[in-house]
Amino acid sequence: MSADAALREVDRAQGAVRKATRRGAYFFLGMWLGSTGCWLAMLLGPETVYSYVNLALGALTVAGFIYISRQRVYDRLLSRLAFPVTYAFVGTTVVAALYNMFLHPQEPGPLRAVAGVLVALVASAPPLYGAVRVFRSTGDR
Repeated sequence: MSADAALREVDRAQGAVRKATRRGAYFFLGMWLGSTGCWLAMLLGPETVYSYVNLALGALTVAGFIYISRQRVYDRLLSRLAFPVTYAFVGTTVVAALYNMFLHPQEPGPLRAVAGVLVALVASAPPLYGAVRVFRSTGDR
């Protein structure tokens, strides 16, 4: 193998790793958008929306995790971030669910809207953090 062929092969392998890493970042970004929308719909929308939103987000999450887990190559940063982002996301989701069950005001008003938006943003912050970190490492902004 010549030096030029070896260099092309290295570039091809690095491109495959970057492509798979971007897919993971897009998954985090999609989870952020989906969970923010889900929490906003649950906290500020009518009660009939709860089941449908949760079912749709759950199906998309499972499909996304299956798709991402089938990737064969990963960047080190994505491998290091996957579990902490997932654990933080589960923790903030549990906190948001507890807020929704016990502390969320039932009467419409400005407090309900502001608190709902803040809880939705905090509950969905870990996937956004993961996406931003991965995009920065791959050079995408």
